[in-house]
Amino acid sequence: MIEREHLERDFERRVLERTAALEAERARLEAVIENIPEGVVVVNQDGTVHLANAEALRVLRRTSMEAPELARWHELEAYHLDGRPVEPDEWPMSRTLATGEQVRSNKYEAVLQGHRIILEISTAPVVSASGEPSGCLAVFRDVSIREQAERAERDFVTNAAHELQSPLAAIVSAIEVLQAGAKDGPERDVFLTHIERGVDRLARLVRTLLVLARTQIGLEAPRDEVVELCPLLHDVRASLPPSSSVELEVYCPQDLAVLTNRELVEHAVVNLAENAAKHTKEGRVVLSARELAGGVTEICVSDTGPGISAAERPRIFERFYRGDPNGAPGFGLGLAIVRAVADALGGELELDSRVGAGTMVRLRIPHAASMVGR
Repeated sequence: MIEREHLERDFERRVLERTAALEAERARLEAVIENIPEGVVVVNQDGTVHLANAEALRVLRRTSMEAPELARWHELEAYHLDGRPVEPDEWPMSRTLATGEQVRSNKYEAVLQGHRIILEISTAPVVSASGEPSGCLAVFRDVSIREQAERAERDFVTNAAHELQSPLAAIVSAIEVLQAGAKDGPERDVFLTHIERGVDRLARLVRTLLVLARTQIGLEAPRDEVVELCPLLHDVRASLPPSSSVELEVYCPQDLAVLTNRELVEHAVVNLAENAAKHTKEGRVVLSARELAGGVTEICVSDTGPGISAAERPRIFERFYRGDPNGAPGFGLGLAIVRAVADALGGELELDSRVGAGTMVRLRIPHAASMVGR
């Protein structure tokens, strides 16, 4: 009897020791998971969330694992990077739970409490001791800043290729004429002036694109100055190619100015004006500016071109989008760059258009100023 009691106490002691060891191991594992710098979520085979560490809750903008939105992870609003919505069965966790697939570094744009972030998600199946699937492990990373920087680098290259071709073409054309024999007298001076203007425009384009790229990745804010809008609009008008069938008009109060980055604003207006002139075969292109309530300045470019259909309007500011591939030449980048400028300046962009009646684009910029008294 005594020996039996001794054995029972020894067995109980060993169970308690083993339980304590397992608890310590579990606490250590939980501490490790909690302090992993990436978001970690473990999902049961039925789709319920078993575990989520602090970084996962931070990335997913949730306060606790019990948050109902976390349980409905497959219903989160998200998009592939090409803009297509992510269907519930396309989520990496869904794919791993359904097929045991391992997913490596898939990226999505998720909308979390009104904020858009780029998530990089990797998943792997969790298998029980008996070899049966019991869930999946998901690792989340918020790569918004990295993706933003990479996107800005890509945009800078494509923007530069798009924007630099026109002044380069003008310079090359003038050089070819000089090489062909126009080397002396007034004719030579005309083409040297063309080259000088082209080089000057190249320099301004490079500065503008660099400012835009650095602003997009958050390295610096655009440097502001008081910009007189009437001279700016007249300069843009003078840069447009003349046409006997299209009138180029400017309407602007003489004292209107805005505290902003001149190069970015000029770049946006030039792109809008060139786009309007390119698509207007007859009628007029109007550049105008006015001050609105609340210290906002509105710059407007309107034309009497063919207009834009309702189906095309939502996509007109997308990169590389061209509504009519058989229409005016171009790469579909000019208006996308205008959108990027508006964002960089903290402004707004609005488009009104009717097929057969023309198009009007309004760029609204904060910090209106006046030249009176300066």
